[in-house]
Amino acid sequence: MAGGPTTPELVSAVSNAGGFGQFGAAYLKGKEIKDMAHKVQNNTNKGFGINLFIPQNPTCTAQDLTKATSAISNYYDLFDIKPPDNISNTTPNFDEQLQAVIKSGTKLCSFHLGLPMKSDIEALKAVGILTTVSVTSVNEAKQAEDLEVDFIIAQGSEAGGHRGTWTGDWRNSMTGILSLLAQLKQTISTPIIAAGGIMNGSSMAAAMMLGAVGVQMGTAFLTCPEAGVNSHYKQALLNAVDDNTIVTQTFSGRPARGLRNKYIDEMEKSGAYTLPFPLQNILTSDLRKAASKENDTDYMSMWCGQAASLSRGIPAVKLIETILKEYEEACNKVEE
Repeated sequence: MAGGPTTPELVSAVSNAGGFGQFGAAYLKGKEIKDMAHKVQNNTNKGFGINLFIPQNPTCTAQDLTKATSAISNYYDLFDIKPPDNISNTTPNFDEQLQAVIKSGTKLCSFHLGLPMKSDIEALKAVGILTTVSVTSVNEAKQAEDLEVDFIIAQGSEAGGHRGTWTGDWRNSMTGILSLLAQLKQTISTPIIAAGGIMNGSSMAAAMMLGAVGVQMGTAFLTCPEAGVNSHYKQALLNAVDDNTIVTQTFSGRPARGLRNKYIDEMEKSGAYTLPFPLQNILTSDLRKAASKENDTDYMSMWCGQAASLSRGIPAVKLIETILKEYEEACNKVEE
């Protein structure tokens, strides 16, 4: 959950409550990662993790930018702002990020959107940092296992935020978490962490019974008071009924699951041209910031998973206590 939701307060609260907090540091520079880690450590003596995105380095022609800008200019006009004249990849330097992680005191580094280099994994292991990679298919899991990571995160189709697919078309890697987990258990021996649509103790129990050694939860924590999420975004999650999510590339240029809103519906209907990630994400940045400032959820990227309607809006400590109680109850019912 890069870009603001995972505050030091949320990460430390989760770890203090018996979970394992992770900070989404994909958009942070090296010094910012060190500062963030220091703030987390000021609030907990428990372990925590840091998540990075594997670099994406697309190209963009002037014609591409013109088409993408034309598609969103009307939305910028609504907030009396102008889209950028030029786009450059402002993603922080990955090597600097990795070095900051190595020096941060974190216990685990997770990677999303691809595979790190073997040398990156070795550098992390050399200082005692555990490693894990997100996968969305059996093929990706096999490649991750060959890299000798400590854990593999299985991202089911239900998951919120950016799809982690890095081999083939993402549409061919939209397997639900329980089906994906069952297949991976037949294929790999690396311990698996299940992710996607897990919001309570019973779904956690289901994943564990299929062989997961743990679960990764994101959406469940977005409505916690410690999360760095716009209050209207939080309320939209709490008001969600059934599944009102969609996987769209219109905000960031990469398929990501979030709540439907006016911007997504109109952009999807028109088939508007979008730049590849992270260029589209940079192009829409000021629009999303303006919408958040005005509390206008029609133009905010509200990433979340398919079970967002189960959001509770309670402190992280209470949420973890509740989930663990539900998990125990679910396990006891199975034993009966």
